[in-house]
Amino acid sequence: MSHALKSLAGNRLKETVSTTITSPYKGALIGCLFTALVQSSSAITVLVVGLVDSGLMTLLQATGVIMGANLGTTVTTQLITLNLTEMIPYFIFIGASCMLLFKKRTPHYIGYFLFSFGMLFLGLAIVKTSMEPIVMSPLFKQLIFNVQGNPLLCILLGMSITFLIQSSSASTAILISLVATGAINLYTAIPILFGHEIGTCLTAILSSLGGNTAGKQAALIHFTFNLLGTLLFLPFIEVLIHFTDAFSSTPERQVANIQLFFNLSTVFLFLPFSRLFVKFAELVFHDKKRLSRHTYH
Repeated sequence: MSHALKSLAGNRLKETVSTTITSPYKGALIGCLFTALVQSSSAITVLVVGLVDSGLMTLLQATGVIMGANLGTTVTTQLITLNLTEMIPYFIFIGASCMLLFKKRTPHYIGYFLFSFGMLFLGLAIVKTSMEPIVMSPLFKQLIFNVQGNPLLCILLGMSITFLIQSSSASTAILISLVATGAINLYTAIPILFGHEIGTCLTAILSSLGGNTAGKQAALIHFTFNLLGTLLFLPFIEVLIHFTDAFSSTPERQVANIQLFFNLSTVFLFLPFSRLFVKFAELVFHDKKRLSRHTYH
Protein backbone atom coordinates (compact mmCIF):
# COMPACT_ATOMS: atom_id res chain seq x y z
CA MET A 1 0.00 0.00 0.00
CA SER A 2 2.91 2.33 0.86
CA HIS A 3 4.55 1.47 -2.48
CA ALA A 4 1.34 2.23 -4.41
CA LEU A 5 0.92 5.63 -2.76
CA LYS A 6 4.59 6.53 -3.18
CA SER A 7 4.36 5.52 -6.86
CA LEU A 8 1.27 7.72 -7.32
CA ALA A 9 3.02 10.65 -5.61
CA GLY A 10 6.26 10.10 -7.54
CA ASN A 11 8.97 12.70 -7.02
CA ARG A 12 6.38 15.17 -5.79
CA LEU A 13 6.72 13.67 -2.29
CA LYS A 14 10.33 14.86 -1.91
CA GLU A 15 9.70 18.10 -3.79
CA THR A 16 6.69 19.06 -1.64
CA VAL A 17 8.39 18.14 1.62
CA SER A 18 11.59 20.05 0.83
CA THR A 19 10.20 23.20 -0.87
CA THR A 20 6.89 24.14 0.78
CA ILE A 21 7.87 23.95 4.46
CA THR A 22 8.48 27.52 5.58
CA SER A 23 7.69 26.95 9.29
CA PRO A 24 7.47 24.04 11.77
CA TYR A 25 3.66 24.41 11.69
CA LYS A 26 3.51 23.85 7.92
CA GLY A 27 5.99 21.01 8.40
CA ALA A 28 3.70 19.37 10.96
CA LEU A 29 0.71 19.65 8.61
CA ILE A 30 2.65 18.15 5.66
CA GLY A 31 4.15 15.43 7.88
CA CYS A 32 0.66 14.52 9.13
CA LEU A 33 -0.89 14.42 5.63
CA PHE A 34 1.89 12.39 4.01
CA THR A 35 2.02 9.90 6.89
CA ALA A 36 -1.76 9.46 6.70
CA LEU A 37 -1.36 8.71 2.96
CA VAL A 38 1.73 6.51 3.12
CA GLN A 39 0.48 4.83 6.34
CA SER A 40 4.00 4.73 7.81
CA SER A 41 5.54 7.31 10.15
CA SER A 42 8.82 5.36 9.91
CA ALA A 43 8.93 5.84 6.10
CA ILE A 44 8.37 9.60 6.42
CA THR A 45 10.87 9.95 9.28
CA VAL A 46 13.55 8.00 7.37
CA LEU A 47 12.82 10.22 4.33
CA VAL A 48 13.23 13.32 6.52
CA VAL A 49 16.54 12.01 7.94
CA GLY A 50 17.73 11.49 4.34
CA LEU A 51 16.65 15.01 3.29
CA VAL A 52 18.38 16.60 6.30
CA ASP A 53 21.43 14.42 5.66
CA SER A 54 21.65 15.66 2.07
CA GLY A 55 21.09 19.31 3.05
CA LEU A 56 17.69 19.60 1.28
CA MET A 57 15.91 20.28 4.57
CA THR A 58 16.87 22.23 7.70
CA LEU A 59 16.54 20.74 11.17
CA LEU A 60 13.76 23.18 12.04
CA GLN A 61 11.74 22.04 8.99
CA ALA A 62 12.45 18.41 9.91
CA THR A 63 11.24 18.90 13.51
CA GLY A 64 7.78 19.99 12.31
CA VAL A 65 7.49 17.11 9.82
CA ILE A 66 8.55 14.54 12.45
CA MET A 67 5.96 15.83 14.93
CA GLY A 68 3.27 15.79 12.23
CA ALA A 69 4.24 12.25 11.20
CA ASN A 70 3.42 11.06 14.73
CA LEU A 71 -0.07 12.48 14.38
CA GLY A 72 -0.58 11.08 10.87
CA THR A 73 0.11 7.51 11.99
CA THR A 74 -2.99 7.61 14.24
CA VAL A 75 -5.16 7.47 11.08
CA THR A 76 -4.09 3.83 10.61
CA THR A 77 -5.13 2.96 14.17
CA GLN A 78 -8.50 4.68 13.77
CA LEU A 79 -9.09 2.67 10.55
CA ILE A 80 -8.11 -0.58 12.28
CA THR A 81 -10.82 -0.12 14.93
CA LEU A 82 -13.54 0.37 12.30
CA ASN A 83 -15.45 -2.80 11.52
CA LEU A 84 -14.53 -3.11 7.83
CA THR A 85 -14.54 -6.93 7.72
CA GLU A 86 -17.63 -7.10 5.47
CA MET A 87 -16.02 -4.67 2.99
CA ILE A 88 -12.75 -6.66 2.61
CA PRO A 89 -13.85 -8.79 -0.42
CA TYR A 90 -15.03 -5.67 -2.28
CA PHE A 91 -11.71 -3.82 -1.80
CA ILE A 92 -9.74 -6.89 -2.93
CA PHE A 93 -12.00 -7.59 -5.94
CA ILE A 94 -12.16 -3.97 -7.19
CA GLY A 95 -8.44 -3.47 -6.60
CA ALA A 96 -7.43 -6.68 -8.38
CA SER A 97 -9.75 -5.87 -11.31
CA CYS A 98 -8.19 -2.40 -11.75
CA MET A 99 -4.68 -3.90 -11.60
CA LEU A 100 -5.51 -6.47 -14.29
CA LEU A 101 -7.66 -4.30 -16.58
CA PHE A 102 -5.77 -1.00 -16.53
CA LYS A 103 -2.20 -0.60 -17.71
CA LYS A 104 -2.12 3.19 -17.33
CA ARG A 105 -0.10 4.29 -14.32
CA THR A 106 -2.76 6.11 -12.24
CA PRO A 107 -5.73 3.64 -12.41
CA HIS A 108 -3.31 0.70 -12.09
CA TYR A 109 -1.81 2.07 -8.86
CA ILE A 110 -5.25 3.06 -7.51
CA GLY A 111 -6.20 -0.61 -7.95
CA TYR A 112 -2.91 -1.60 -6.33
CA PHE A 113 -3.78 0.61 -3.34
CA LEU A 114 -7.36 -0.74 -2.99
CA PHE A 115 -6.14 -4.35 -3.24
CA SER A 116 -3.44 -3.70 -0.61
CA PHE A 117 -5.96 -1.89 1.61
CA GLY A 118 -8.26 -4.94 1.50
CA MET A 119 -5.33 -7.29 2.17
CA LEU A 120 -4.27 -5.14 5.15
CA PHE A 121 -7.66 -5.58 6.83
CA LEU A 122 -7.86 -9.24 5.86
CA GLY A 123 -4.49 -9.68 7.59
CA LEU A 124 -5.72 -7.83 10.67
CA ALA A 125 -8.86 -10.01 10.79
CA ILE A 126 -6.63 -13.12 10.66
CA VAL A 127 -4.37 -11.65 13.39
CA LYS A 128 -7.40 -11.05 15.63
CA THR A 129 -8.65 -14.64 15.12
CA SER A 130 -5.22 -16.22 15.58
CA MET A 131 -4.59 -14.21 18.76
CA GLU A 132 -7.30 -16.08 20.67
CA PRO A 133 -5.39 -19.39 21.10
CA ILE A 134 -2.12 -17.48 21.71
CA VAL A 135 -3.56 -15.47 24.60
CA MET A 136 -4.73 -18.73 26.19
CA SER A 137 -1.21 -20.20 26.22
CA PRO A 138 0.59 -20.43 29.62
CA LEU A 139 3.70 -18.69 28.23
CA PHE A 140 1.74 -15.60 27.12
CA LYS A 141 -0.21 -15.47 30.38
CA GLN A 142 3.08 -15.60 32.29
CA LEU A 143 4.55 -12.79 30.15
CA ILE A 144 1.53 -10.54 30.72
CA PHE A 145 1.49 -11.43 34.44
CA ASN A 146 5.15 -10.35 34.68
CA VAL A 147 4.65 -6.95 33.00
CA GLN A 148 1.18 -6.15 34.39
CA GLY A 149 1.26 -3.37 36.95
CA ASN A 150 4.78 -2.33 35.92
CA PRO A 151 4.55 0.56 33.42
CA LEU A 152 8.32 0.56 32.76
CA LEU A 153 8.29 -3.12 31.73
CA CYS A 154 5.20 -2.48 29.58
CA ILE A 155 7.00 0.39 27.81
CA LEU A 156 10.07 -1.81 27.22
CA LEU A 157 7.81 -4.58 25.85
CA GLY A 158 6.12 -2.10 23.48
CA MET A 159 9.50 -0.77 22.33
CA SER A 160 10.83 -4.31 21.71
CA ILE A 161 7.78 -5.40 19.69
CA THR A 162 7.86 -2.27 17.49
CA PHE A 163 11.62 -2.54 17.00
CA LEU A 164 11.33 -6.20 15.94
CA ILE A 165 8.35 -5.63 13.62
CA GLN A 166 9.71 -2.25 12.39
CA SER A 167 6.16 -0.87 12.31
CA SER A 168 4.28 0.94 15.08
CA SER A 169 1.03 0.51 13.10
CA ALA A 170 1.43 -3.29 12.98
CA SER A 171 2.36 -3.53 16.67
CA THR A 172 -0.60 -1.28 17.59
CA ALA A 173 -2.88 -3.54 15.52
CA ILE A 174 -1.66 -6.53 17.56
CA LEU A 175 -2.19 -4.55 20.78
CA ILE A 176 -5.78 -3.69 19.77
CA SER A 177 -6.42 -7.38 19.00
CA LEU A 178 -5.18 -8.30 22.49
CA VAL A 179 -7.38 -5.66 24.11
CA ALA A 180 -10.40 -6.75 22.02
CA THR A 181 -10.00 -10.40 23.12
CA GLY A 182 -9.71 -9.35 26.77
CA ALA A 183 -6.14 -10.68 27.09
CA ILE A 184 -4.88 -7.41 28.56
CA ASN A 185 -6.56 -4.45 30.22
CA LEU A 186 -6.16 -0.77 29.38
CA TYR A 187 -3.79 -0.17 32.31
CA THR A 188 -1.34 -2.57 30.64
CA ALA A 189 -2.16 -1.61 27.04
CA ILE A 190 -1.50 2.14 27.38
CA PRO A 191 2.14 1.90 28.60
CA ILE A 192 2.75 -0.69 25.82
CA LEU A 193 1.26 1.86 23.38
CA PHE A 194 3.69 4.50 24.70
CA GLY A 195 6.48 1.97 24.13
CA HIS A 196 5.38 1.67 20.48
CA GLU A 197 5.76 5.45 20.11
CA ILE A 198 9.36 5.29 21.36
CA GLY A 199 10.13 2.04 19.51
CA THR A 200 9.23 3.56 16.14
CA CYS A 201 12.06 6.10 16.61
CA LEU A 202 14.62 3.28 16.48
CA THR A 203 14.04 2.86 12.71
CA ALA A 204 15.07 6.49 12.10
CA ILE A 205 18.02 6.11 14.49
CA LEU A 206 19.25 3.05 12.57
CA SER A 207 18.88 4.87 9.23
CA SER A 208 20.88 7.84 10.56
CA LEU A 209 23.90 5.84 11.79
CA GLY A 210 25.59 5.69 8.38
CA GLY A 211 24.90 9.33 7.57
CA ASN A 212 26.32 12.65 8.68
CA THR A 213 25.68 14.67 11.85
CA ALA A 214 22.51 16.37 10.56
CA GLY A 215 20.75 13.02 10.06
CA LYS A 216 21.67 11.95 13.60
CA GLN A 217 20.33 15.25 14.92
CA ALA A 218 16.97 14.69 13.16
CA ALA A 219 16.73 11.14 14.57
CA LEU A 220 17.53 12.44 18.08
CA ILE A 221 14.77 15.07 17.82
CA HIS A 222 12.29 12.31 16.90
CA PHE A 223 13.38 10.17 19.88
CA THR A 224 13.40 13.10 22.36
CA PHE A 225 9.93 14.23 21.26
CA ASN A 226 8.37 10.79 21.85
CA LEU A 227 10.28 10.15 25.07
CA LEU A 228 9.19 13.49 26.60
CA GLY A 229 5.59 12.82 25.56
CA THR A 230 5.66 9.42 27.25
CA LEU A 231 7.19 10.80 30.47
CA LEU A 232 4.58 13.58 30.50
CA PHE A 233 1.54 11.30 30.07
CA LEU A 234 2.68 8.23 32.01
CA PRO A 235 1.41 9.49 35.42
CA PHE A 236 -2.04 10.21 33.92
CA ILE A 237 -3.00 6.76 32.56
CA GLU A 238 -6.15 6.57 34.71
CA VAL A 239 -7.20 10.08 33.64
CA LEU A 240 -6.72 9.10 29.96
CA ILE A 241 -8.89 5.98 30.41
CA HIS A 242 -11.72 7.94 32.05
CA PHE A 243 -11.45 10.73 29.46
CA THR A 244 -11.70 8.39 26.45
CA ASP A 245 -14.46 6.35 28.11
CA ALA A 246 -16.73 9.37 27.53
CA PHE A 247 -16.30 8.94 23.75
CA SER A 248 -16.35 5.13 23.49
CA SER A 249 -16.76 2.29 25.97
CA THR A 250 -15.17 -0.41 23.78
CA PRO A 251 -11.52 -0.99 24.83
CA GLU A 252 -10.16 -1.15 21.25
CA ARG A 253 -11.71 2.25 20.40
CA GLN A 254 -10.31 3.64 23.65
CA VAL A 255 -6.78 2.54 22.68
CA ALA A 256 -7.15 4.26 19.29
CA ASN A 257 -8.56 7.43 20.90
CA ILE A 258 -5.81 7.53 23.55
CA GLN A 259 -3.17 7.28 20.82
CA LEU A 260 -4.87 10.11 18.91
CA PHE A 261 -5.17 12.29 22.02
CA PHE A 262 -1.56 11.54 23.07
CA ASN A 263 -0.09 12.47 19.67
CA LEU A 264 -2.36 15.48 19.16
CA SER A 265 -1.51 16.85 22.63
CA THR A 266 2.25 16.33 22.28
CA VAL A 267 2.27 18.08 18.87
CA PHE A 268 0.39 21.10 20.27
CA LEU A 269 2.56 21.20 23.40
CA PHE A 270 5.99 20.76 21.79
CA LEU A 271 5.62 22.37 18.34
CA PRO A 272 6.10 25.94 19.69
CA PHE A 273 9.43 24.76 21.19
CA SER A 274 10.80 23.38 17.90
CA ARG A 275 13.86 25.65 18.06
CA LEU A 276 14.76 24.29 21.51
CA PHE A 277 14.64 20.72 20.12
CA VAL A 278 16.99 21.84 17.33
CA LYS A 279 19.41 23.50 19.78
CA PHE A 280 19.41 20.40 22.00
CA ALA A 281 20.19 18.13 19.02
CA GLU A 282 23.01 20.46 17.93
CA LEU A 283 24.48 20.37 21.44
CA VAL A 284 24.45 16.55 21.58
CA PHE A 285 25.75 16.02 18.02
CA HIS A 286 28.26 18.80 17.38
CA ASP A 287 29.17 19.48 13.76
CA LYS A 288 32.14 21.82 13.28
CA LYS A 289 31.42 22.15 9.57
CA ARG A 290 28.06 23.74 10.28
CA LEU A 291 29.17 26.15 12.99
CA SER A 292 29.30 29.05 10.55
CA ARG A 293 25.86 28.20 9.12
CA HIS A 294 22.49 28.57 10.85
CA THR A 295 20.43 25.38 10.78
CA TYR A 296 17.25 27.43 10.79
CA HIS A 297 16.32 30.87 9.55
